[in-house]
Amino acid sequence: MRQLSLLTHLRPPTDDVVIVTALPSELPEALPETLLFTGVGKINASYVLTRYLTNHPEVKTVINYGTAGGAIGVKQGDLIKCTTFVQGDMDCGDLTSGPGVTFGDDPSVAGVIDFGTDGLVCRTQDHFVTDLKALDLFQHIMYDKSFNCVDMEAYALAKVCANMGKNFICYKYISDGADDNSDSDWQENVAKGEPLFYDVLKTEHKFTHVQ
Repeated sequence: MRQLSLLTHLRPPTDDVVIVTALPSELPEALPETLLFTGVGKINASYVLTRYLTNHPEVKTVINYGTAGGAIGVKQGDLIKCTTFVQGDMDCGDLTSGPGVTFGDDPSVAGVIDFGTDGLVCRTQDHFVTDLKALDLFQHIMYDKSFNCVDMEAYALAKVCANMGKNFICYKYISDGADDNSDSDWQENVAKGEPLFYDVLKTEHKFTHVQ
């Protein structure tokens, strides 16, 4: 958890909201008053958010922001809202109905997790994607829908929120094309989505500037 004392803050309309992102480099201005950095990957995201929500039961809504590689129907520079989440590197073989489904979990959180229908599909895995064609194996679990972006934390955060009864809102800035240039594109663009995200916090979620 990182609580910052800046001259200007972005304050949510209620005290039961936390902003979650993986890395300080994604939000270098760090304007939200309550901002949680999880680190990279599903394990770090699950551990840090679970610990925080356990210690702060008053939190009702988790807003995730992060960078993502673009896949279908999006382009570099877009800020998109995601409401459907799939775990791309889970495969329990014949023990489940297919890749992306965790054996033994409650059916409501074992596979695809939905937090509404007004957003796009984010696929999460513990590797940085540089070849979208290598991910085709998992598309059938999306009920004939292609995923729109790929990241490394959103599914884990969504699953924690689903299990703990929290609202989950997710925005992704498309920093790269999940291709051969992803590494260099991400490093160049990692912070460029920050002002777009702050605009969304103010216009869509009624965050206000305070001194």
